[in-house]
Amino acid sequence: MLDETDRKIIQATQAGLPLTPQPYQTIAEQLGLTADDVMMRLTAMQNSGIIRRIGAVPNHYKLGYRFNGMTVWNIPDEAIDELGQKVGQLEFVSHCYHRPRHPPEWMYNLFAMVHGKSQEAVDAQIRQIADLLGNNNLGCDVLYSTKILKKTGFRTGDQPVTPTIISTDRRGDRLVARSEQQRKTRKSTRLTHYDYSQNGAYFITLCAHNRECLFGEIQNGVMIPNNYGNIVIEEWHKSETIRDEIELDEFVLMPNHIHGILSIDRRGDRSVALNRAPGPKPKSLSSFIAGFKSSVTQQINSIRNKPGAPVWQRNYYEHVVRNEDDLSQTREYIVNNPMKWELDKENPQRIG
Repeated sequence: MLDETDRKIIQATQAGLPLTPQPYQTIAEQLGLTADDVMMRLTAMQNSGIIRRIGAVPNHYKLGYRFNGMTVWNIPDEAIDELGQKVGQLEFVSHCYHRPRHPPEWMYNLFAMVHGKSQEAVDAQIRQIADLLGNNNLGCDVLYSTKILKKTGFRTGDQPVTPTIISTDRRGDRLVARSEQQRKTRKSTRLTHYDYSQNGAYFITLCAHNRECLFGEIQNGVMIPNNYGNIVIEEWHKSETIRDEIELDEFVLMPNHIHGILSIDRRGDRSVALNRAPGPKPKSLSSFIAGFKSSVTQQINSIRNKPGAPVWQRNYYEHVVRNEDDLSQTREYIVNNPMKWELDKENPQRIG
């Protein structure tokens, strides 16, 4: 059972240890404890299963490794143990697995994940694996990643979260179309008294203007982005590198909307805004969305030569992620979204 001190330690460490020579001492000073107290309590929570593990999680995107390929190989079963060990020892291979075949559709039994700073670098690594395997390579393929999925654990907020989302103009996650006069007088859909700049995880949905299928199409349950859709994807991933307080999680682009999970982490932010100009609160959910929408709009309108034309609906849907189960269910919803497009309420040609 967590006591208040344990909870404070989790809140202070959930986004990572501070980058100081003595991180546990830094946390201890913030909480009025000793470094030994912090380490003892973290060890006890880990031993009891409250904390699964404490480890380093490098962000290879921020390190410049933006080209990542899962290579799959058809290797004779009698040679896979020996060759798998050799492939796994290559410095550019981060993961290496022996997996069962599923003939006749899937004949691959050796998986190796490779990373590089360019497409050419990854292609050279794949050739190096092929040379190592030699005549034992009976076939191969590679799947390049198109987005980063940060497996962030549940983040507790700094304030209690109201158990119900106050929503006066939504049904589920669908924005309900309203007349211009209704839009001018609509009520706020944010949680009352909730600070959307505080640390925590948020699920958001942004819809294209008038539900126009502007970003691509779904083919056989797979989203195929067009040039505009690629701009949205690139801007989403770039958000994490240009905004220190943002950490990205699951994300999906749909023909006329996006779903995504992001975390706000403002630990160590000591800035104070005095006489702040009107507009979204800095480093808040609304300021992130405003900046994201603005950048995408400018880029798309530049391509289609329509300066000032709307790309997004004015409003958006948000949900405060409350716990690990909520996070898991939201991730599953996002991943499965393209496969359910025919039934999606945002689909102008949906079935039923």
